[in-house]
Amino acid sequence: MSAKVFIDSNVFFYTFSDKEPLKHTIAKALVLGGRHTISVQVINEVSSNLLKKLRQSNADVQDFVDDCYSRYLIENLSQAIFSKGVSLRERYKFSYYDSIIVSSALLSGCQVLYSEDMQ
Repeated sequence: MSAKVFIDSNVFFYTFSDKEPLKHTIAKALVLGGRHTISVQVINEVSSNLLKKLRQSNADVQDFVDDCYSRYLIENLSQAIFSKGVSLRERYKFSYYDSIIVSSALLSGCQVLYSEDMQ
């Protein structure tokens, strides 16, 4: 049985930009590689970047959101995630948003978190 995987927003962002071809190729393989887990936060961050940085249309963003809900397991934000995020922030000095991503991955039972952050 393979490990349950959580994908962070920055990985998704590379699938929309080919400015860094190697990262683009790897990111595409990851996001298309199975029924992975993401969070509502990931959808929000990617959607915001698609609109602001890549100047995608509202329809393109809606297509992305619809695709996420059909392709991935979506972890909703909860009080438990925020509480775990606080303890992760205190212990590991993660940023606020990174601590929520890690908390979401942990509480959804993922063994692997793909992210460009938290190195």
